[in-house]
Parts: sequence; C-alpha cells; structure tokens
Amino acid sequence: MIKSVFGLFAAVVSLIAGSRVTAAEVSYVAAAGVATISITGEIAAGDSDALKSAIATATEDGYSVSEIRLNSIGGNVVEGVKIVRFVNSANLNTHVALGATCASVCFLAFAAGAEKSVDIPSRIGVHVASGELGEESPASIAATRAMARIAQTLLVPKEIISKMVSTPATGMFWLGQSDLTGMGVTIHDSR
Repeated sequence: MIKSVFGLFAAVVSLIAGSRVTAAEVSYVAAAGVATISITGEIAAGDSDALKSAIATATEDGYSVSEIRLNSIGGNVVEGVKIVRFVNSANLNTHVALGATCASVCFLAFAAGAEKSVDIPSRIGVHVASGELGEESPASIAATRAMARIAQTLLVPKEIISKMVSTPATGMFWLGQSDLTGMGVTIHDSR
C-alpha cells in the first residue's frame, strides 16, 4: 500500500516540482561504531541519492547508521518523497536536533522514522504543496492530497493531516508538544 501511494504521489508532483541548483548538505558523523546522517538545507534533486551514498560510505567505513538528523525547510517535493520512501523502507530513526527546523516535505521524512525524536526548542511544521512560485494549482492540490495519503500510511494523526491540508503554502502550522506526543515522538526538552 505505502509503495503504491508513493508511486501515485511521484506522478502527481512531477507536474509541479521545480529544479534547483543548490542541494541540501548530506553528511555523517560517527562515534563508537555508530554513524548519524544529517540532512541540512533545502531538499533538491539528487538529495535522496546523496543520502544513500552517505549511508553506504558510513557502512563501508565500518559504522552502523543510528539515525537521520533533519534540518530543512522542505524543498523539492518529488525528491523529498524519495527520501521518505527510503527512510521508511530502511526502517531508520529520525531526529530534529536542538534549534533545528523540519517543515513541509521534511515533515514527511521525519514522520517516516521508525522511532522519532526531537530536542525542544526545535520547529516542525506542515502546510499544503504549491507550485514552483508558491502558487496553488490543480497539480499542487492533487499533490497535497497525495501527501495526506502518505501521512496516513505513516500513521500521522488526522489532526495534523488536517492542518497539513488546510494551512496555505505561504504559512506554516508549527506542531506543538501535544501534536508530537500524539505521533509517538520522544521529546527531549533542553529549556
């Protein structure tokens, strides 16, 4: 089921995705035999391949991968969904670190984590899909519906999905601690 939803989503959003020159930075740090992969910056075409490559490099260097750390405002929806699919199929954990932001399609990557955790204060936000220039179109409306179906398969609570499909692309609904605990997220409060 989840694979068919991702396939439908990729077909729909290919109509609205723009190409970008700047990709997110994908890297890893390791300690005590365990590597943590970080995705930092706006998600662009090629970032899912960079994620796979970072994991392969960490593994070749003798490390097991513990989690994916996310710090992104979102970006290219098609590429983001590839990351979601990979995180979900590889059963990886996701984390948003102290002071980081994970919004738009980054939220779906976060929700795909086998175990999800955040350091507070950090920001996690949702909104509808939009075209390259932030406009709403039939394709972006269809992409938002597909994002909602993906969120459902990832067991995101319906209240959050409702905010995802009703918050304009020019705005952002920031999830509170009760939203996060409703998703089963482990919260580390650093305040």
